[in-house]
Amino acid sequence: MEQIIEIAYANLFSPMILFFLLGIIAVLVNSDLKVPTAFYTGYTMIILFTIGIKGGMELRSVSFTDMLPSIGAAIMLSVLMLFISLVILRKLYKYDMENALAISAHYGSVSAVTFVAGLAFLDKIGVSYESYMSAILVIMEGPAIIIAIILYKISARKHQDKINNPHTSLGFVIKEAFFGKSIFLLLGGIFIGMTAHTDGLASIQPLFGDLFYGILCIFLLHMGMIATQSMKRLENFNPLSFTFAVILPLIGGTIGVLTASFIGLSTGGAMMFGVLTGSASYIAAPAAIEHAIPKANSGLYLGSALGITLPFNLILGIPLYYWIAVIL
Repeated sequence: MEQIIEIAYANLFSPMILFFLLGIIAVLVNSDLKVPTAFYTGYTMIILFTIGIKGGMELRSVSFTDMLPSIGAAIMLSVLMLFISLVILRKLYKYDMENALAISAHYGSVSAVTFVAGLAFLDKIGVSYESYMSAILVIMEGPAIIIAIILYKISARKHQDKINNPHTSLGFVIKEAFFGKSIFLLLGGIFIGMTAHTDGLASIQPLFGDLFYGILCIFLLHMGMIATQSMKRLENFNPLSFTFAVILPLIGGTIGVLTASFIGLSTGGAMMFGVLTGSASYIAAPAAIEHAIPKANSGLYLGSALGITLPFNLILGIPLYYWIAVIL
C-alpha cells in the first residue's frame, strides 16, 4: 500500500493532473478564462487522431488471432459494466430508469483521455503493454451505449410512453455509437496508421506526436472547467448520491485487471484493461444519450463521469489498477 501511495503522490504532480486542477480552480474563483469552441473541437480531433494513428502503426505487427481473446473480453466487460452500473444505480441509489440507463451507458463505455493518461503512466515507469490497446479502446466505446438505448426504448414502450423522436431509432443509435465523432476519428486514425507510408507518417509527427501531450494538457484544463461547471449546475446536490462515481471505477478497474490477467495479458496490458473498464465516457456517450434519452439529467451523467470519475482515475485509479496488476 505504501508503494501505491507514493505512485499516486507522484502522479498528482504530473502536468496533466495539474492542468485539470487548474481548470477546476478557474471555475471556483469565477475566472473569466474561456476556451473557444473551435479550439475545443480542434484539439479533440488531434487527441483522438493521435491515439488512432499510434495504435494503427502498432497494429501492423499484430495478427488478428492474437487479439481475439482481448476483443471478446473487451465486449464482455463493456456489457457487464453496463448491467453492474444499472443494478447498483437502481437498487442502491434508487435512480429512475431514464437516469440509471443514461449513467450506466457512460460507465459501460470508456474514456479516451483516461486511456492516454494510463499509457503515459506506463511509459513514464518503463512498463510495456500490448500494442493493440488502441483497438480495444475503440471496441469498448459502443456496445454499452447501444444496449442502454435499446433498454430505454423497451422500458418506455412497456410503460406506454410515446417516443416520437427520430434519435431513438435503432439506425441512429448504431450510427451514433459506432460512427459518432470520437469513434470515427479513432477508426480513421487507426486506418491511417496501418496504411500510410512511413515517410508520410514521419512528416505529421510534429503535430500528431511531439505536440500531443501539450495539447492534451490544454484539453484537460478545459475538462476541469466543464466538470466543475456541470457539478455547480446540479440542483440540491447531495454528495452521497454521487458515491457511485468512485465505487463503479473501483469495481470496473478490478474486474478489468482480473479478466486481462486471466486471458494472459502482460502487467501493462492488464492495467490498461483496468483503466478502460474503470473509466467513464464523456465524449461518445453524452452525444448519443443527449438525443436518445432526453429525459435524463445531463448534469448527473456529465457531473459523475467528468466531475468525479475522471479526476479519481487520473489521480488514484491509474496507480491503483497498476498495483493490482503487479500483485496478480
